[in-house]
Amino acid sequence: MIAAAHGAGAGIARGQAWVPASGEGSVSFTYQNYDVAGHFDVFGNKNNNGGTHSQALVTELDYGITDVLGLTVSLPFIASKYTGPPLYFVGGRETHPGPLDDGSYHAAVQDVRIEVRRLFWTKSIAVAPFGGISIPTHDYETVGEAVPGRHRRDYQIGASAGSDLGHAVPDAYVQVRYAYGTMQRIDDIPFTRSNIDVEGGKAPTEWLLLRGVVNWQIRHQGPTLDRLDSDWVDHDRFIAPSFFNLGAGLSLTMTHSADFYVLYVATVAGSNGAHRGRLFAAGTTWGFGHALGGLIGGHNAPSVTRPTGPAGFR
Repeated sequence: MIAAAHGAGAGIARGQAWVPASGEGSVSFTYQNYDVAGHFDVFGNKNNNGGTHSQALVTELDYGITDVLGLTVSLPFIASKYTGPPLYFVGGRETHPGPLDDGSYHAAVQDVRIEVRRLFWTKSIAVAPFGGISIPTHDYETVGEAVPGRHRRDYQIGASAGSDLGHAVPDAYVQVRYAYGTMQRIDDIPFTRSNIDVEGGKAPTEWLLLRGVVNWQIRHQGPTLDRLDSDWVDHDRFIAPSFFNLGAGLSLTMTHSADFYVLYVATVAGSNGAHRGRLFAAGTTWGFGHALGGLIGGHNAPSVTRPTGPAGFR
């Protein structure tokens, strides 16, 4: 599954601690190119099973309902094709590609994600508890690798915290996000996990922002291979992986209310079916509202330009 689909869309660069001022916000359009060479097995070993190549266009709206209450809505359009072998084995189980795994691209709108966050200030640190849900937009194929997603509702709660680093590191910021997520149970199969995202950046000039990102998913509950034996054809829908991603990128200020960004992220470790993937993303964000303060979206945020980027990488 494509970046935005795999893991139901909790993002590396989304879930900001800051909230746009009331009536202000931004719209972003992000192109994602995601290449999956294979997977990590239950022991964390690499394999070449079930490769895919996917491309997506993710549209995201971030809006300030009030000065302390923010709403984010995102929707990916995904096209994926299967690049793996015609037959492979997972834990000794013979595995065949799904009905869409014919080597051609198959495109569909995926799951809409809605998230609400509430801003609090602790001196110079912004803290924003949030709750979010991902909902499939329509019925789509879930068997195989080149599918739009899992077609399971996904719920998350957590909090983000961020701060301008001030005099310690001028023109720099750091933010951390923790989310606890649970997917809809189907056939009583659970998937619960924690996601930890860390992002830092520094602006060497007024128009350039350098960024680094870390993303870690920790599986809490998920099915064993034996549990999936009775319906192995659908195993991709229910795998519950752990993984660790590293990435870097930059943002360029184009106008007072718009920027352009690029980001590269790679999975460096994983287990339980995590993708061995590499993501390249590029996009643009356009701010709107009556009192824009650069890309920051208003007076509620620190002085450094607020980072923007792809809607997800899982």
